[in-house]
Amino acid sequence: MTYDVDLNEMKAYILNKFNVEGDFDFLKDGLMEELVDAMMAIDQNYLAKLGEDDDYDDDDAYDLLYEGMQKKYPELKMYAMRLSEDYLDFSEEYLESVGAIEWE
Repeated sequence: MTYDVDLNEMKAYILNKFNVEGDFDFLKDGLMEELVDAMMAIDQNYLAKLGEDDDYDDDDAYDLLYEGMQKKYPELKMYAMRLSEDYLDFSEEYLESVGAIEWE
């Protein structure tokens, strides 16, 4: 299933949620934006591989995010789990807020 989602708006929403949460305020300036870009890229690659009738699987997406972030940012390996979980929560909140998710 494909949705027309403004990825720039989604990124701004997710970044704002991370900033408001404040748990990663210790990161150097600009790094959170880079991390969100990386997680969005992983998520978009996962979406691109889904077939027309395939459902988005949070567990599969989480595994890909978690592994991908550990590989790309080994110095932040201990934060990969929290980053991945928060990203999925925030992206789901955004998608729900713009009506891109249909709950069955």
